[in-house]
Amino acid sequence: MSFDFKETMKEATDAELIKIVYTDREHYQVAAILAAEAELAQRRLSLEQIQVLKAYQEKQQQIQHGNATTPLDIHWVVLSFLFPGILQIILSGLFRAEGYDRKAADLVKWTIGGICFYLALAILITLLR
Repeated sequence: MSFDFKETMKEATDAELIKIVYTDREHYQVAAILAAEAELAQRRLSLEQIQVLKAYQEKQQQIQHGNATTPLDIHWVVLSFLFPGILQIILSGLFRAEGYDRKAADLVKWTIGGICFYLALAILITLLR
């Protein structure tokens, strides 16, 4: 079963079409790329317009990559380690939804580290009694 991308591409903005054809080409099916190329050809954008849109898409990708690789702030590290709980896990989901993948992973890591620390401390205290 194949999907007809023609109608979808007619509704796409110029920036979205540029993203499909030039910037994120590897993330799309061949049929989607061909439909996007055909739609761009019909719109007859100038070379200058295409260059501006490509530059915009590349800048957006850089921003997204920067967000995805941003480390967790030190205050979150300390809070999640000293006060581990379900709130931090929920917060990590919010970070991930906003594109901050590394922050989300670090928050979970430090929260689990804090839980393990307190468990080890409780076991040690129990054994020493």
